[in-house]
Amino acid sequence: MKLLGTWLRFRIFVVFGVFVFFFGVIFLRAFYIQVFEGGVLEELARSQQKSIINVESKRGGIFDRNLKEMAVSLEVDSVFAQPARVKGAGKLARKLAPVLKMSTGKLKRRLGSRGNFIWLKRLVDLPASKRAYLIEMQGIGIVKESRRFYPNRRLASNLIGFAGVDSKGLEGVELYFDDFLKGASRKVVVEKDARGRHLIFEDIQGQSRGMDVVLTIDSTVQYIVEKALRKGIDKAGAKGGTAVVMDPATGEVLAMATIPTFDPNKFRSFRPRDWRNRAVTDSFEPGSTLKVFLLAALLEDGVVGPEDIFYCENGKYRVGGRTIHDHKKHGWLSLANIVKYSSNIGASKAAEKLGRAKYYRYLKAFGFGGTTGVDLPGEARGSVRNYRYWSRIHLSTISFGQGISVTAIQLTTALNSLANGGFLMKPYVVKSIKAPDGRTVLESNPVIIKRVISERTAKRVTDLLIRVTEAGGTGELAAFDEGHFQVAGKTGTAQKPDLKNGGYAKGKYIASFMGFVPARDPRLSILVTLDEPEGINFGGVVAAPVFKEIATQSLSYMGVYPGSSKPGILEAGAALSKVQTARAEFLEPKTARPVAEGSLSVPDFRKKTMRMVLRIANEMSMEVDLRGSGRAFKQSPPPGSTAKGQTPVSVWFH
Repeated sequence: MKLLGTWLRFRIFVVFGVFVFFFGVIFLRAFYIQVFEGGVLEELARSQQKSIINVESKRGGIFDRNLKEMAVSLEVDSVFAQPARVKGAGKLARKLAPVLKMSTGKLKRRLGSRGNFIWLKRLVDLPASKRAYLIEMQGIGIVKESRRFYPNRRLASNLIGFAGVDSKGLEGVELYFDDFLKGASRKVVVEKDARGRHLIFEDIQGQSRGMDVVLTIDSTVQYIVEKALRKGIDKAGAKGGTAVVMDPATGEVLAMATIPTFDPNKFRSFRPRDWRNRAVTDSFEPGSTLKVFLLAALLEDGVVGPEDIFYCENGKYRVGGRTIHDHKKHGWLSLANIVKYSSNIGASKAAEKLGRAKYYRYLKAFGFGGTTGVDLPGEARGSVRNYRYWSRIHLSTISFGQGISVTAIQLTTALNSLANGGFLMKPYVVKSIKAPDGRTVLESNPVIIKRVISERTAKRVTDLLIRVTEAGGTGELAAFDEGHFQVAGKTGTAQKPDLKNGGYAKGKYIASFMGFVPARDPRLSILVTLDEPEGINFGGVVAAPVFKEIATQSLSYMGVYPGSSKPGILEAGAALSKVQTARAEFLEPKTARPVAEGSLSVPDFRKKTMRMVLRIANEMSMEVDLRGSGRAFKQSPPPGSTAKGQTPVSVWFH
C-alpha cells in the first residue's frame, strides 16, 4: 500500500509538472507576443480589419438659367475585388459573370491578378437582391460612387458635354469648368468583418461635393431651337446644321444647337465627331451673310450711302481674270437693293469703294479672325487673311463671304453689335457658379469688348436689313405674319471648299440665315446654318423658315408680343441695369493718356468699384474681364506687372 501511494504521488507530480511546463511556455509566448511583438501584430490586425479605398466626391450639378437640371450625379454601386483573399478565381468568375454582365474570362483574369485591390465594374445599378448576393462572396466588396446622369438626354448635349467614369469632365461645359464641378477625391478607411465584407459602405461618400454651374441657356428655348433645326434639316435633306440664339444686349447664349448630336448618358455609343460643339469648333465660309458687315463698314465710314447706285453688269462681272456671277440679272442697284437682292457684283463694287485696308480693319473689329472668348473649349479662330495679301479678286470674293472663314459663335456675336447699337459684347454660357452651401463664388456679367460702329449706323443697317425680309427680298420667308414684329436679317449661301483637290466642291453648300427680332427693339439674335442641303440650297429658302419658327415660338414663350409692355424673361432689372451701367461707363469721356508701345503696367484695381475699374481701364486703353459685383478683391495679372496692351486683365468683385 505504501508503494502504491508513493507511485500515485509521483504520477501526480509528473502530470502537474507537465501542466506547469506547458502553461509556462504558453505564458512566456504570450508575454513575448504582447510585449515584444504587440505593436507589429496590432498593426497587422488593423490592416486586416480595414480597407483603404480611393473614392471620388460627388460632382456638382449643371442647371439652366431657370435652375432646371441639365446634369446631375446619382449614387450608384461600384464592385471591387481583393484578389489575395479570393479562393477559386474561376468558380467565382462564373458566379459573378451573370450578375455583372461581364465575360467569365475577363473576370477570371482580374480575380487572378496580384494586388490587394482591383475594380471589377464601376457605376452599375444593382438591385438589393444582387447587392446582398455579392456582399456574401469572400474577397468581393461594394462601394457607392457618383455617376453622371443627363435627364434631358440629347438636349444641349454638345454644349454641356459629358464626364467620364472617374468623374472627370471630357467635353463641353463639363470639361471647361471641370475644376469647379469636381470635388476633391479622397482615400477612405472602410471597416471589414472577419469574412472581409465592408460593414460601413453608405457613409464613405461623406459630404464633399463639387460646385454647381448655372448656365445662361434656357432649356425651353433650347428645345424650340433643336426641334425647329431638326425639322429644317429633314425637310432640306441636309447633312446637319447649327443654330445659335443670343441676347444681343448682354451677350448671353440662350440656346446653342448642333445636329448630328448624341446622348451623353451613353456617349461611347456615338462617334467622337458627334460630340463636337460645331457652333464653336467648326469654321465655314459665311457667304452673303458677310455683306451685312460690309454694309455697316460702308455706312460708318461714309464712303457710300444707302441710295448710291452701282451697275451690276446684268449678272456677270469680270475681275482679275475671274467672272463673278449673280443669281439673277440686275442692272443698276442702290446699296440698299444690293443688300435686299444679295447681289455679289454690287457688293464687290461697293467693297472697292471702301478699299482693302479699311475693310480688313472693320472685319477684325467685328471679331472675325480671332476668338470671341466664349467660355467653352475648343473655340476656333476662323481665318481672315491680312489685307496686304489681298488681290483685287480677293477683295471681291471676301465682300460676299468667300475666302474668309468664321464660326457660328463669331457670326452671331458680330450680329449682336448691329442689334444692340454698335457694341461688340463678349458671349458667355455660364451665368454663375455656386458653392455647395449656396454661396455664389463666380458671377458672369455683360462685358463690352469695344464699340464697333455708331448707334446711328446700327439703326441705318437695321432699316436696310428689314427690307431683306420684305416682299421681294431674299429673306422674305423669315418675315412674321402681317401685324407682328418686323425682322432684320440676311441670307447666305456659300459653296464649301474642296479640301482634297482645292477650289470649291461641286454641289455642296452651306445655307444660312441670320437676323434679330423685334427689329426695332431686339430681344433675340439668331443664326441658322444648314450643311449641304439637297436640291434647293438657298439660305432664304431652307434656313429662313427655321429662323422664323425659332423666333416666333421663342418670343411667344418669353411673353413678347406686338404692343405688349411686358419686359420678357431676359430683361430682369438687375441684368439690364448692369448692361446700362457698363455702357454708360464705356461711353464716358476719357482723358487721353500716352500708351507705351507693346506693353502696359497693370494698375491696382483692388478695393475699387466696377465703375472706377472701367474708367481706369478705358483711360489706359486696357481690356478688362469683370467677374462678380461689388468691390474688387483680386486681379490677374497682379498690380505693377507688365501686360500686353490687348491682354485682358481679370478682376474679381464681391
